[in-house]
Amino acid sequence: MTRPSPRRIVVLGSPGSGKSTFSHALAAGTGLPLVHLDDLYWGPGWRRPTAPEWEHAVERLVAGPHWIIDGNFADTVRQRVERADTVILLDRHPWLCAAALVRRSLRLRRDALLGRRPRDFVPAGLAVNDPPVRSLTALVRKAAGFRDRELHRMSPALTAASAPVLRCRSRRAAAQVLRDLATPAAHPLPAAPGTPVCGCAQRRRPSGPPPGPSRPPAPSSGPARPVHERST
Repeated sequence: MTRPSPRRIVVLGSPGSGKSTFSHALAAGTGLPLVHLDDLYWGPGWRRPTAPEWEHAVERLVAGPHWIIDGNFADTVRQRVERADTVILLDRHPWLCAAALVRRSLRLRRDALLGRRPRDFVPAGLAVNDPPVRSLTALVRKAAGFRDRELHRMSPALTAASAPVLRCRSRRAAAQVLRDLATPAAHPLPAAPGTPVCGCAQRRRPSGPPPGPSRPPAPSSGPARPVHERST
C-alpha cells in the first residue's frame, strides 16, 4: 500500500547542515508552505521571545493542516514531531557543518559590507542594521557538539515518534529524500492564517530557479537511514 504524500514535515539538523537550503527545495518539490523557526523566534536586535510566547507560537504553528517546519529548538521538538507525518534529520559530520558555517558567515559579512542583498538565510525579524550572524563562535561550537548535546536531547522525541524519521548523513542521501518526497506537478498549498511563511527565497534569489542542493544530485548508493519508522 502506497503511503500518502506527507503534509506535515519537520526538518532538523546541525547548524551548517544545509537545513534551510534543503527545506527550500522540499517546499518547491511538494508545494507545502515553509516556515523557518528562526524567522519566528528572533526579533530586532536578536531579541528572543519569552518562554510562554515561544511555546504558544509553536503550538499555533503545528496546529495548521500542512507545513514544512525548519529548525531545531530542542525544547519544542516533541510538539512538532507529535504532529508531523515525516521527520527529516540532516546529520552530516560536525566538522563539515562547522566549515560550512564559516563560509556562510564570510559570505554574509561580505554582502553586508558591499551593501548587497544577503544570498544566505537571515532571520526575517532582524532589523536592517542588525549583524547577519549573531555569534559565529557559538554556532561553530553548537555544530561541533550537535550530536552529543542537542541531538541527544531530541532523541527521546525521535524514538517515540509514530512518523518515519529519515536520517541523512550526506548530501547524496538528502538529495534522494527530495526525489522520494517530490510530488509531480505540485501546486503550492495555502498556509493557515497567521502562519509566518518563508519569504527568504524572494530575499535571497530575486530571479532564477528555486533553491536546491548546492551540488547536482548524484546517484544514490542507498536510502536515507531511518532512525525509527512505523506505519501510521
